[in-house]
Amino acid sequence: MYDIRSRWVPAYVKHIFSAGMSSSQRSESGHSFLKKYVNRKNSLMGFLTRFNRALSHQRHEELLANHVDLNEQPRLTPSVMMESQMVQIYTKKVFMLFQTEVVKSNLYVCSKKETFSHMKTYFVQRVDHGQNSDRPRELQYYTDTDFVSCSCRTFDFEGYPCRHMICFLKKKQVLLLPEKYILQRWTKNAKKGSACEPNASNFRDNSSLQSLMGRHGLLSHKAQVLVDDAALTEARSAFLIGEFEMLNLRVKEIDNGGDFGKGKSSSQSREVQQVIEDPRGVRAKGCGKRLKSSKEKAMARSSRQCSICGVHGHDRRTCPNFHDRSNVDKFPETHYDYDDTQGDGRDDATFTSIASNNFYFGL
Repeated sequence: MYDIRSRWVPAYVKHIFSAGMSSSQRSESGHSFLKKYVNRKNSLMGFLTRFNRALSHQRHEELLANHVDLNEQPRLTPSVMMESQMVQIYTKKVFMLFQTEVVKSNLYVCSKKETFSHMKTYFVQRVDHGQNSDRPRELQYYTDTDFVSCSCRTFDFEGYPCRHMICFLKKKQVLLLPEKYILQRWTKNAKKGSACEPNASNFRDNSSLQSLMGRHGLLSHKAQVLVDDAALTEARSAFLIGEFEMLNLRVKEIDNGGDFGKGKSSSQSREVQQVIEDPRGVRAKGCGKRLKSSKEKAMARSSRQCSICGVHGHDRRTCPNFHDRSNVDKFPETHYDYDDTQGDGRDDATFTSIASNNFYFGL
């Protein structure tokens, strides 16, 4: 770790712009943000849902910050023109940092140290009650480029002027901050335009635009400017949507050998739309008759047969011939007379029992 200290110790990387972040702050802040929404127990579907929720929350916070920048204005220090200038340019968060540097620059004094052919060296030191209470910072002013740099590297590392540079500008009676010290990243119009806007007339001559990313960046910038202008009114939006559809057809004709300069008429575009028909109807799963099992099919084929008459469709319990059929063949007809039983020695109780049995069996 000590051998590679030039890669991670802040004192060695102050000259590299990092938006004020340390070497590990980017990953740590990302982990801290995502831990509020996801954890290792989430499923894949749950992770996607929570991740989209985190992005929505982040975009909402960005919209709130934009609203604050457009509608709120911090309290300014009287008779400081540099603050009145930058409050219209910087975002509120960056302006508060810049305002702190402006206020603290009043406690510093600037003195010349050395002069060279193309550079001048200055010392800037804090003074409290007439005594120097801080180590001096060294400023290097390049006369050929009219640019000043400070040894604290705040401007190089964070992107806004430090108190030492502001103290030097006050000594030079510079009332407004020069544009060279204003970083586009921290302005309210940072999202408008592009960081590198190439010239469309030199599109084929520029080698950097021969790549896919270069072409995509140029087209995205042009389309974004057009969409921003058209979205202001409904008439512009409707017109641009129709032109986008026509342009889409004309771009596809280039690969098919078509002429880029000749556009298709609206009738041809309607013919293309008529080719697309409604999809065919598909029967839903489970609709129609119920599917029978093999057992049900076998029972339907072999219907019941009566064991008495041999006719299909009923059994012996519901056979109509069962009740009409005489049972004389099964049970011989026997008549019992009361007078006959008297000679056999049967009493009245025995005769009653035999008669009831014969009546039950239908004899």
